[in-house]
Amino acid sequence: MKKRPITTAVLGSVIAAAALTGCGGAAPGLSAAPLPTASGPVRPPTVARGLPAERDLTAMVLPATGRDSRLTQGLDGFAQLVGHARLQECAEQAGVRLPEVPPPAYIGWSDLPDLGFIGRHGLTMSVPALPSASPSGRAAGRTDRAAQQRCETEGRTAAKEFKDLYSPLQSLWWPEVSAVRDDPRAREALRRLPGCLARYGVEVEDEDAFFALVDRTVQGIEDGAEATRADRGLGAAYAACMAPVEAVREPLRTARRTAFEAAHRDELRTLERGLLPRIRELEHRHGLTFGHPVP
Repeated sequence: MKKRPITTAVLGSVIAAAALTGCGGAAPGLSAAPLPTASGPVRPPTVARGLPAERDLTAMVLPATGRDSRLTQGLDGFAQLVGHARLQECAEQAGVRLPEVPPPAYIGWSDLPDLGFIGRHGLTMSVPALPSASPSGRAAGRTDRAAQQRCETEGRTAAKEFKDLYSPLQSLWWPEVSAVRDDPRAREALRRLPGCLARYGVEVEDEDAFFALVDRTVQGIEDGAEATRADRGLGAAYAACMAPVEAVREPLRTARRTAFEAAHRDELRTLERGLLPRIRELEHRHGLTFGHPVP
């Protein structure tokens, strides 16, 4: 499963093209045609707080749609939060500075595009996960690289211990998700993507080329506001053109999940008994809150 950051990033014209060329001409892959306007006002993504209902547990662990993947991002984000909390505790106990590590974030998957989210926020930035109730000061303590490395190891171990509750079963599910891309019906639907994107002035051969174009375009714009508008405009084009593709793929993934549930009923029952109580325990222990990104 390929992960792609999903963003806080409305473009009425391809500002990005002019910014990249420096002379007003179109950048490779972009024409002067207007991109669609991203839905809603420009604002950061929000995070919904609170545990999902038990009926949503299967969708959280075995996502089949972009909407499902919001809860899955929440689950992985919570694992990162647990690891970060243990890292903070270890650093405080050792009296050392908190090491420079990537902050916890919710990150989406290209094989499970959340089109509602992408159409509003774009494609290139992850959503920060909820902080702990009492974050530690990064500047406190001494610098001791050996102690910091030990704390990093403890943090990774804590995150892994939580992920081990669900990742063995989930790792069997990801190939089922990826396999849908090779279904003839899904492949035929995806072949129409470049033609649709071309109507928005985005000339690419396939989905991978589109993602490369997004990265190249957004990274090539120095002005943050313009980069955000470009990202949201490209995200809106992608969401519009991928909607017919996902209309084909989502039922295929859902059917595969039904069969997968039947084949792994015992493992799912074990998760139902243990996963949500474990999350509640860790929330209480570390002052954390389970959350997931929403458009």
